[in-house]
Amino acid sequence: MTFKECLKRGRIKEFSQGKALVNKELQTAERDLLDGKEGFEREKYKWSTIQNYYAMFHSARVLLYATNYREKSHHCLIIALRHLICRNREIAGIFCRSSPKRQGIAGRR
Repeated sequence: MTFKECLKRGRIKEFSQGKALVNKELQTAERDLLDGKEGFEREKYKWSTIQNYYAMFHSARVLLYATNYREKSHHCLIIALRHLICRNREIAGIFCRSSPKRQGIAGRR
């Protein structure tokens, strides 16, 4: 699936309030990361994994919100980040050099 397909299917949408929510979303990511760390320290590994996944998810949302888009699909969130971030060579890094297949996202919906 491509960024244009995600837009067409409504899985990525323009979101004029995105930039206003960046700080709130970043705080949510930070809280989830701290909760994940605490869960790990208490040997609650399953819960820790879930919390850390959501810390990554909310961190990714920050980047999407900063461009005034919103996701309706975790898969399309990754596609949107690749599309939007890879245009900026300064921040692209390894995320844009690795293939979607190697990241484990190719073919998912």
